[in-house]
Amino acid sequence: MRSVFLLLALAGCKSEPTEDAFDPYDVEIGPYSVDVRWTSYGIPHIDAEDYGSAGYGMGYAFARDNACILADQVIKVRSERSKWFGPGEGDANLDSDFGWLHLGVIRQAEQGFRTLDQDLQDAIIGYAAGYNAYVAEVGVDALSPECAGAEWFPTVNHIDLLAYYLHMGQFASGYVFVDVIGNAEPPSGARRAPPPIERLEQLRDPKLGSNGWAIGRDKSADGRGMLLSNTHFPSQGERRWHESHLRIGDELDVYGVSLMGVPVINMGFNQHVAWTHTVSFAPRFTVYQLELVEDDPTTYLYDGEEEAMIASLYRIEVKGDDGEITEVDRTLYSSRFGPIVNMPVVGWTPLNAFSYRDVNHNNLGIGQTWRAMNAATDLESFKAANRDYQGIPWVHTLYADDEGNAWYADASVVPNLSPEAFAAREAYADRSPFVNLFGDYGVWVFEGADPVNAWIEDERAVRPGAIPFDDGPQLLRSDFVSNANENHWLSNPYEPLTGFSPLYGDTGLRRTPRTKMNNRYLMEEGEGSAAGADGKFSLDELATAALSVRGSVAEDLRAQVVTRCTGAGTVRVDGQDVDLGEACGVLAAWDNTSRSESVGAALWREFLLGGVFDSEELGTRGTLYGDGFDVNDPIYTPSTLADAPTSGEDPILQALGRAVLLLGEAGVAIDAPLGEVQVQVRGGNEYPVPGGQYAEGVISVATYDGRDANSTLYPVVTHDDSINEWTGLGPGGYVVSGGNSWVMAMGFGDDGPEARAVMVYSQASDANSPHVADQSTLYSEGRMRPIAYREADVAADTQEQRSLSYP
Repeated sequence: MRSVFLLLALAGCKSEPTEDAFDPYDVEIGPYSVDVRWTSYGIPHIDAEDYGSAGYGMGYAFARDNACILADQVIKVRSERSKWFGPGEGDANLDSDFGWLHLGVIRQAEQGFRTLDQDLQDAIIGYAAGYNAYVAEVGVDALSPECAGAEWFPTVNHIDLLAYYLHMGQFASGYVFVDVIGNAEPPSGARRAPPPIERLEQLRDPKLGSNGWAIGRDKSADGRGMLLSNTHFPSQGERRWHESHLRIGDELDVYGVSLMGVPVINMGFNQHVAWTHTVSFAPRFTVYQLELVEDDPTTYLYDGEEEAMIASLYRIEVKGDDGEITEVDRTLYSSRFGPIVNMPVVGWTPLNAFSYRDVNHNNLGIGQTWRAMNAATDLESFKAANRDYQGIPWVHTLYADDEGNAWYADASVVPNLSPEAFAAREAYADRSPFVNLFGDYGVWVFEGADPVNAWIEDERAVRPGAIPFDDGPQLLRSDFVSNANENHWLSNPYEPLTGFSPLYGDTGLRRTPRTKMNNRYLMEEGEGSAAGADGKFSLDELATAALSVRGSVAEDLRAQVVTRCTGAGTVRVDGQDVDLGEACGVLAAWDNTSRSESVGAALWREFLLGGVFDSEELGTRGTLYGDGFDVNDPIYTPSTLADAPTSGEDPILQALGRAVLLLGEAGVAIDAPLGEVQVQVRGGNEYPVPGGQYAEGVISVATYDGRDANSTLYPVVTHDDSINEWTGLGPGGYVVSGGNSWVMAMGFGDDGPEARAVMVYSQASDANSPHVADQSTLYSEGRMRPIAYREADVAADTQEQRSLSYP
């Protein structure tokens, strides 16, 4: 065995500063002075004279609504779950703790905090202090039941928060791999079995989405920019939004939403600019298949030379069944690229190991980028925020301003690889089955021994090894840009974007039904179109479009399906005779929308997704579509129903019959209004939810996400006994925990920004809060509320006011 370097890290232990280094925990807290006014629906408006005081107000206001969830996440990034809750089922807590230790988020936060701009340092310190102040004021016993009285409840500090941001930056990388990093070990008889290939499904389908529109002067009624933000984040877990309004003297006046623990606005607007984000599926990491030296599984080949892995020894405190604490050690390994992973299907063998390099590893630019975006005054300063800090981790950006600009960019950080590397990968696929196997899940595998596959270090890039900001996809228009989670190609169909790194995704391929629907809203003109007869959006028209719940697949095919099923009589499905008469009549009367009152929406969903058509057939010529995708008409193809077969069963009628059976098994009447069978659970009560699923081509999405995008240890609303796993149909209908989250329509009016919004799951997760479900009622009725941004509106709607100070 060749020598390796040994390091020791202890969970929950602060790093000791060297003699000439600052102690990262030794910071000045306060003084703070901030006024917080809460308007209707529990929205805090925070007025301060400095970033530290503003952070204090934000942390205090956030803790009133969501203290328990952030506390759970701090324990996670501290690698202390095993200490407080034991090793977990299948050692899940142990694997998580060791994984986050090996990813080093606490260590990186300790080393990197002092490198942040002073304003952001102050805001983070203040946020932690404000959060702790609220908890101290009410007492842990008075918090939401999930954590009330918990002995493990932490006192949060600025290092915890920065570590949490670093972890958040890895939602599309280390977050997914953390357990298989934490349990990766060299091959032996007792090693942990690798997980199945389905483990990578989170990368292909991360249960996160969004739609964003930026409308320019040519498509807005007043010639100024407008923005639609329609995010699809879970209602359960750590990815909830929190809405607030932040003023710092004459320097900042910004409104929007933030992910938990963040002391700046992630999406929103100020006096001059507005922006939103949608999840980008460009990869954040590249995987390297390492060729191991014979009889030495911790040494690999690189450029013809043997190279020893780095071994790191970690120690975790673990609570036993008897409540006693013991210590558990694990040695985890890294290559020159990054951590070794217990890769799905293959694991770590005597011949090969798998490692990856992550462009979001230690991404300290995340908060700095958004802080600078908050303060931007025009397009150039907004671009500079992205260029100077390059911290956007995994989202597209849609931007509009008061000058009428509409701008799109995939400014997220993406690995910078040469054309030679991509060519070498194609050749390597002939020798490694994992290139294509993992590639089907969006994982790019390269040969670790070949230096041609190393990332390009471009001095223009702030993030090491990333594509420079100016080389990524961008588009400036005066009519519109949009995105629905696909790549840059059709950000505006009138000006397709091409010619970028393959990692941004292929162009010229069929688009999802949701991308098609987004663009139809923006491209249609004349009476009945979303923008009205003049083709220019008013704020009323934009808000109406945001919640209109049209479905592109239904608009294309429903009438053709009705023609097919009319007079069809009975079909035999799964050994049962099904009369299609009533179902056909329901579809004939349906208006192609998924509003709460819509009759036929559930029947249509089960028709499409009942299992007769596979995922490919939902977008290509086959048993559902009779035409194929036309690259010259990408927004309206395919759109023709497939002909009935000359012999045998008709798949269209089979699908409708299957839908009738599925709904019957669930106890759902085929003519039930959608809101009676599709609900979210808030505060123990059910609230109707409008919206459809991604395959239906709606922009208002309603899905069940369960644990897929939720790493908390808290209970989740469950939807057991699924009858159709594809749609989530269960007894009584559908339980919603994902899809639309924060929806906002805004424009720059004569007197400044005007906006409307709704938080689908409401502002608070705390079961004790009066704001745990108040906006959920609004949303079920298809309504938005006005945003109070101007001082007169804030003053008129103030429901509560506090002047906070520290010490």
